Amino acid sequence: MDIFVARQPVFTKKKRVFGYELLFRTSLENMFPNIDGDMATANVLTNTFFTFDLNEILAGKPGLINFTRNLILQRLPLLFPKEHIIIEVLEDIEPEPGVIESLKEFRRKGFRIALDDFVYDPKFDPMISFCSIIKFDILATPLDTIAPVIRDIQSRHKISLLAEKVETHQQFEQARAMGFDLFQGYFFATPEILFKKDVSPSQITKLKLINELWKTDLNLEKIEDLIKKDLSVSYKLLKFLNSAYYRRPVAINTIRDAIIFLGTDELKKFIHVITISGLNENKPNELIRSSIIRARMCELCGVMLKTNFTDDELFTVGLFSSMDAILDRPMREILPTIAFSDKIKDALLGQDKQFRLLLMLITNFEKGQWDTRLYKLMDGRKIIDELPKFYMNAIRMADSFFT
Repeated sequence: MDIFVARQPVFTKKKRVFGYELLFRTSLENMFPNIDGDMATANVLTNTFFTFDLNEILAGKPGLINFTRNLILQRLPLLFPKEHIIIEVLEDIEPEPGVIESLKEFRRKGFRIALDDFVYDPKFDPMISFCSIIKFDILATPLDTIAPVIRDIQSRHKISLLAEKVETHQQFEQARAMGFDLFQGYFFATPEILFKKDVSPSQITKLKLINELWKTDLNLEKIEDLIKKDLSVSYKLLKFLNSAYYRRPVAINTIRDAIIFLGTDELKKFIHVITISGLNENKPNELIRSSIIRARMCELCGVMLKTNFTDDELFTVGLFSSMDAILDRPMREILPTIAFSDKIKDALLGQDKQFRLLLMLITNFEKGQWDTRLYKLMDGRKIIDELPKFYMNAIRMADSFFT
């Protein structure tokens, strides 16, 4: 049976990854019916701790996992290491005596507890006293409406507040100003444009390298020279080629050997990854990691879908689709500085229908939104069954750059 995961990062005020909310399932088909909550959570736990490499999924961070009433009453969280999970108490769980006793035991044994999709009612005060995190869905309960509740909770409890479904920079800043400590949503997947920022000298060097890679007449000696002049790019290139992802019996020790080993297409692809990872000054690694995962997913999906793009072009478009968020500049301002073809530029500007559909397929999978119209239209196609494998392959590639 295929096992797959959608993981959504939770960020701190400084935009560093605090942890991941885990959305594991046994198959895509399980998402269309009303899957049993106990079974869903059991799958999350089983897949996280028994099927996959724990570090591969969580990268040393805690996983936020939903627990149903039944599993809380059964004390199921006690079977797992408290360092690696945060118990999310679902919003429909009432503060009955059995639940309160379970939460009290979890807290006594060092577990962290979060109240999910919280809407305040005095009856929840006993539960609040045992929790470490309260999650507010700011779409369902807008920030302007919950300010009094926030102030009351902060005056009585030492608790971290988590804003869910943060989708704009304005929401992020407003929530942070109100005292929220943690943030979750798709804000980091969209441009964060507050003001124009000049591209730094180190970024200009890396953009020159990208330009060289997209010239019709590839000058490998010049590319080699540019790589050698940038210590970070040289290090990351050799480190990646000698990582477990490739499982090479003999190490690659020189930039020239790396270029020969990769060949033109692969060199272009992986230098793009290494280069874009160097453009993230003051940006969270998770944004770069997500870009690499998306790029690899685009490439692998391209093998099975008919598009006007080659596999390496799909990798490039997927990788650079978050470039506006990385550089804090609109895509239309960035593209004139890079020697991409018109086809690549059209895709990055959202003007290519084929790539828009492919990107929608991938981003919906990342978010765990598998009951969309697009997925239903593609139900039964082989690519749907392959997406979980593609996703884990992409995670392994992305994590190899940060380990």
